[in-house]
Amino acid sequence: MVGTRLRVHMGLKILIAEHNDTLRQSLRALLERRPGLEVVGETAQGPDAVKMARQLAPHLVLLDIEIPDFNAIEAIKDIATQAPEVKILALALHTDKRFVREALKAGAAGYLLKYGINEELLPAVEMVAAGGRYFSPGIDLSDSFPLKDAPLREVTFPFAKIHPHMKEAPMPNQKKVKDLMIPLEDYPHIPYWFTLRQAMAIIREAAIKFEGSFEPRSVLVFDEKYQLMGILTLRDIIKGLEPRFLKESALVKMDPSLAVLLGDLFGPNVKQESQKPVSEIMTPIKVTVNAEDPIAKAVYLMIKENVGMMPVMKDQKVAGMIRLSDLFNEISKLVLGE
Repeated sequence: MVGTRLRVHMGLKILIAEHNDTLRQSLRALLERRPGLEVVGETAQGPDAVKMARQLAPHLVLLDIEIPDFNAIEAIKDIATQAPEVKILALALHTDKRFVREALKAGAAGYLLKYGINEELLPAVEMVAAGGRYFSPGIDLSDSFPLKDAPLREVTFPFAKIHPHMKEAPMPNQKKVKDLMIPLEDYPHIPYWFTLRQAMAIIREAAIKFEGSFEPRSVLVFDEKYQLMGILTLRDIIKGLEPRFLKESALVKMDPSLAVLLGDLFGPNVKQESQKPVSEIMTPIKVTVNAEDPIAKAVYLMIKENVGMMPVMKDQKVAGMIRLSDLFNEISKLVLGE
């Protein structure tokens, strides 16, 4: 780490490109606490990041790759091409290896998950500034990108890699929620500023990726600190695309076939409605269950709260999702003697 300290003490210029105002201010505050780190500029607009990288000549750019209506991967390529001496550290909520792979291919030197910023930001900055790579714990690099000889932080994997039905499972009365849950890395999850259109695309991609394993019928919604905000079900999405489903009950009574509504739901206005942020449509989380709880508790909570799926918590963070359909399968095996 000698090279890292030397460069930091000499003055490391940093540009912040993060669309969320609160998180951007937090990044600046964390960086400015460390002597030798200088924030030379910040922006909430993606296109400005490339321009400012050329004009301000920072040593490092912290780039939010989930800025709405902005192709961050192309921006990384542009910065890497126009200012190859500038290091780029990608900021994201997603742990999906596809996002990591594309960011690295474009020229990023690291991938930092936003919910770990308080603990990881400064080590990540120092590692990348020293010419190394940094990846947050929980990011799976296997089969995703050929790593070079640059220093690499040790990566840990907190989520299960194999679906529950592929494991050697204990008896039903001994099983815990973690034995049946779908790991968060496999379950669709998005930041709250994503649009309905983006949410639909994520669900479709997950359905294709895990065809035969599970059918995603919802998507989890997180804030910039990776705190769970709500859940977006297929029903929520359709209601969001056609608001009159919620408002015009008299119309529905007059036209039980919903013929009047179909004109809008399958008409040109649906694309405009799809640009709504998911935060306006999502359903608040009613209940959660702990990964170490017995599956009987999960069954009880789902029936009591009338929900078909439930977030699973581990160490006060969301670790995955448990579905009533999977719990039903366990009960049916017992009843049918399988």
